[in-house]
Amino acid sequence: MPLRPVVRRFFELASVTAIALVAGCSTPEKAPPTPPPPVVPTIKPLPPMGAVEDMSIPEVATDGSYLTPNRGVTANTALWHVRMALNVAALSCHGVYEPARIQYNRILHVHQAALREANAAVDRNYLAAYGTGGLKARELLNTVVYNFFALPPVTKSFCPVAIDVGAKILAMPSDQLLAYAPEALTALEKPFQDFYAAYADYLRRLAEWQSRFGGTVTVVASPTPLPPPPMAPREVASGFTPVRMPGAPVLVEVPTFPLTPMRETFVPVQ
Repeated sequence: MPLRPVVRRFFELASVTAIALVAGCSTPEKAPPTPPPPVVPTIKPLPPMGAVEDMSIPEVATDGSYLTPNRGVTANTALWHVRMALNVAALSCHGVYEPARIQYNRILHVHQAALREANAAVDRNYLAAYGTGGLKARELLNTVVYNFFALPPVTKSFCPVAIDVGAKILAMPSDQLLAYAPEALTALEKPFQDFYAAYADYLRRLAEWQSRFGGTVTVVASPTPLPPPPMAPREVASGFTPVRMPGAPVLVEVPTFPLTPMRETFVPVQ
């Protein structure tokens, strides 16, 4: 075999071998680093409707609703509580809810006689239940009712309901007010029942958030509930007169309830 082809063949084989050796000695490329897991936001739940933290809410009744000063009231008391609720709306609802004030003033004029009769009936009920302490007992419940309907976080959802109820009251004759009063009171109370349910759900979510992600605050999962508010007395006949033994002392037990001052002076019924 001629020398030149043999040499060329040798160099070709040597080149292939060298390339293979270089490839075998090279460092393999590293896989790209695994990206960190996405950051999951752990936003602390906030109270509904701008309410404060650690707020106490009423206890739950056997029917699942929250105990309020409007429970178990008679028709006359229901009408009086409706009047107080609309009184609160007249003072608290502004801007687009200004009709609440106009409606309330008209209701006092249009249904003056019916409201006066309901007021006399409620006074009679307290006299029968508490004797000379009736006025004090009624003032206590009135304050509780006013404060109930004046709960600031609920004002925005309460005002349109108050306007709707006020419009219905103005559209009906006075002799239908007593029959409508329980329904009206239930409607006026619903925004507050919804708020209490939302706050209870917030407390549940807050406790879950702390257990899962930890917290830097002290979480009160079950704050001390409000004590049951006082109840209005039962209805008595219009001819009721208290009977007392001459010289016998009058013992009156008036219920108590923790109160906060009313925010404003409410417009009295004429």
